[in-house]
Formats: sequence, C-alpha cells, structure tokens
Amino acid sequence: MKKTAQLLSGKNSKGKPFLSLIVKRTYEINDNGSCSISDKQLPLVVDLKTNKENDEIVDQDIDLYPFKPFTDIIVKGKARSVKNTFSFLASVEIAKLKLDLQIQGNRKVYKKENGSYAFSEAESINEIPLEYKYSYGGKDLLAEKPFKEKIMGKESFKHILDVVDPFEGSPYRYPRNPIGKGFIVEPNNETIETLNLPNIEDPNNLLTSENFICKEPFKWYRMPVPVCTDWVCPGWFPRIAYFGIYPLPNGLDENIYEIKNKWSSKELLKSTNEIKKSQFSFRACNGASLGLQSRYLFGGESCRLTNIHPDRSEFVFRLPQETPKIKVDGRNGKLLRTSPVMHSVIIEPDKKKLSIVWCGSAKAIRPYFEEELKTMPYEVIWP
Repeated sequence: MKKTAQLLSGKNSKGKPFLSLIVKRTYEINDNGSCSISDKQLPLVVDLKTNKENDEIVDQDIDLYPFKPFTDIIVKGKARSVKNTFSFLASVEIAKLKLDLQIQGNRKVYKKENGSYAFSEAESINEIPLEYKYSYGGKDLLAEKPFKEKIMGKESFKHILDVVDPFEGSPYRYPRNPIGKGFIVEPNNETIETLNLPNIEDPNNLLTSENFICKEPFKWYRMPVPVCTDWVCPGWFPRIAYFGIYPLPNGLDENIYEIKNKWSSKELLKSTNEIKKSQFSFRACNGASLGLQSRYLFGGESCRLTNIHPDRSEFVFRLPQETPKIKVDGRNGKLLRTSPVMHSVIIEPDKKKLSIVWCGSAKAIRPYFEEELKTMPYEVIWP
C-alpha cells in the first residue's frame, strides 16, 4: 500500500544513529491564495522517477531522505505571457528567495561577413515548460565524435555499454545540464547551423554571441549557469560534487557563479576522485534548482508566482500554517518528540496542487533494519 508516512534509520554527519519519520501532505491551492487539504493525498515517492524518453531527466526526486539541510522548492509548470512576445520575465518568490527567469523565443546562431557570430532575433513565444531541456546546456556530439570513436575502438569498451554510459563524463557534455540547449565546444559549420539556443536563462548570467563557445571543454565552469524550477539530476554539477567523489577540473574554485551567488556552498570544493579522502555532504540530498533551496521553511510563508500561473500573470498564495507533531519510537514503550522541518515544497500551478514533505528526527539507540522499521510505532498529529 502506498504511504504518506515512513520511518527511516540513518546516521548523521558525526556518525551518530538517528530515526526519522518522513510525512507528506497534499493541498489544493485555492483561487483566493489559501490552501485546503486535498481529498486525494499523494503518496511518498520511494524511488527516483526519471523521464520515460530520457533517464537523465528527473520527473520526481525521492521523498525518503532522512535529512536535508535546506528546504527544496519545486515548481512544476510553464512560464507564460499574456500575449505573444519575443521575451519576458518569470519568477518564483517565496520567503526570502526570489529566482528570476529570462524567457525567450527560439533563436539561432549565424556567422556574419566579418567572421564573428551573432544571435538571430527571437521568435514569438507565449509559453514554455519550466524544464531543463529548455535551459542552457547540452552536448556537442559532433565535437565528441572523434573522441568517442577512439574510445569505442578499444577492446575493453566493447561490452561496457550494456552496464554504464562511459561518455557521461565526456568533456563535450555540459556537467551542469547535459540535456539543455546551446552548449558548443567547436564552432564548425554543421554544429552552428543546427544549434538551438536556450529559452530559459538567468537574466544576470546570459549566453551571448561573445561567450557562447566553450573553447576549453575542461573549463566548462566558466560558462553560464542554467536555471529552472524543476528537479535537478543527482549526476549533475554541483549536486554530484556533494557526494564527495566527483573529480573537479583544474581551476574550479570559490569564484564559480554558484558559490559567488550563494546558491551553493564551498563544501563542494572538497570533492575528489580519491575515495579515501572523499567527504559526503548532506547537501547532495537537496534536489531543487539553484536559487530555490531555502533555509528551512516552517509554514505560513507567502509565495508569489509571476508569469507562471495558468490564469493570472501574478498569483500570490500562502503555505499552510500547520506543522505536524511527530514522534518516533524511543524503544521501551516510549515515543520521542521531534522538531519537524520542511524538506520539500512541490508546487503545481496548473493542477492547483501543493505537496509538502516534512521530516521529524530523534536520536536512536542504534541503526535499525528495514524489517524492524515496519513494526516500530510512531505518531503524527496535525493541528
């Protein structure tokens, strides 16, 4: 049976065992900006859900993280303009966070008579899905071709494709978003002619005709940072670096845009391919887009969607002001109180749905086996 509450056993950063209860509640977002409990409660997501057409796209991250250091804010929907236009701004604002998105119609690159490059005027647009395939990123497969042919010619690689994609770490695939648009390493004519430019960008970090070529593939971190409001794949940078075993390229330091913009922490700079020296950071558990990972929210915060709601150019609503009282098993017939924190806020404007995932944790005597967790008591009381 699908659950809206589940116990998890784990260890904190100091190696001390703890017991967590993950609780999910789904609401209807009313037209007046209030929220009411939905008749249909969505279950906890226990397995990472990837897109059927492309498994690099995360449709839904798992809910069962025993600890997240920040609240993830996800908006599943579209950016919309009230009329056809060439570009417009959309934004998500919640508590102290605000993420601006520059939305532009389809554009191409062309070569001028003097040999320099320019972007064409944007085509007319009135909506675009808020998905990473429309943000900056992608793969320069033509530039990768000689490298790929050389690798595939080796005997040791003939059967590896059945197990893993050996080109996931290719320097011709943008580590921040390999499914996006606009990433190019070598500007040959065929690549230029077929290149599609991103529809969703950070207005303060735009791709331009002067910076759109990543001339040194191992210095990809100098390129613009993709923005969106959807889930981020665990294998993309910077999220992958928090797992501690990602080899950082030479020159990547605290001056990268993510850290300077306070979207990421310097912890990711500790990542190394030396397993003995690697250090896991719980920041890897946060799967929201950069700019949408908040200090813990507690309920009652105002949320403003600009050019994202299906009916209004500006829509303001308030998160439900209810925090569950969560108790977990302390053994010997005792239930331990927890201080619940909000792990995720998933907003679906088109469906007028809101889901909130809470986590309550307490110290445990020891780590518990899965079979033990199935029979351990807990308590959830809603206001």
